[in-house]
Amino acid sequence: MSAVYLDALFLKPQYPDKGIEQQALNAALGLTEDGRRTLLGFWLFPNEGAVVWVELLKELRSRGIVEALLFIADGLSGVEEAIHRVYPQAEWHYSILHKLRAARAQVKRRDASVLLADLKRVYRAPNRAEALLELKRFSQRWQDRYPRVTASWWNDSGALLRCYDYPEPLWRYLRSTNLIEQFFRELRRSTKVRDHKFPKPESVYKLVYLEAERREGGWDWKLPGFADIQEEVNALFNTRYPVTQTLTQKT
Repeated sequence: MSAVYLDALFLKPQYPDKGIEQQALNAALGLTEDGRRTLLGFWLFPNEGAVVWVELLKELRSRGIVEALLFIADGLSGVEEAIHRVYPQAEWHYSILHKLRAARAQVKRRDASVLLADLKRVYRAPNRAEALLELKRFSQRWQDRYPRVTASWWNDSGALLRCYDYPEPLWRYLRSTNLIEQFFRELRRSTKVRDHKFPKPESVYKLVYLEAERREGGWDWKLPGFADIQEEVNALFNTRYPVTQTLTQKT
């Protein structure tokens, strides 16, 4: 997989012995080596903790997904360690989308639009050097009013700017979990009339399966710009996963 997106959507299935309980629908969506999207799996758990992701990643690996360049996920404590534990050659990109939501929740309404515009200049910069320069300007402007926000972006800057290690046409897809968020938006439309409640856990799986099946037909094409950088992506795989290692793993 060129990239694997990890995220969770909270729903309320009903259990015969416990009643209605909020559960995390953890999902993994893959971007294949030739730039196509595919839903790799989905699971219901009480939360989206790092321990959960370790188990899910182990299952993905046991099913044959042994090579991945990059995982895109939120900044949950331990998520990077979980990824490196199961996929030691892969890297982790902190989802810009989740980081922006966290920043927005910590600032006053009157400052939000200006602060978010400053952050946009960081993650939309033409290269890493310019992004770091914009991040420094952001910190200088806002650290007195929002020291926790500025410190958080500086401390996670490596993971937040990791897309710059990959071909430029991929940056828009690697910055955040937007691809899987689009899938979640469709699920939310289907669950809204139910108030996100389901008569049994199996109902959740059925809904996700049907939605994934419907979406798969629309995903059977390469993302724009991917064909132009196919050789670069192949080179990254060959560097990260040498042929001898790949043959050993698959054997």
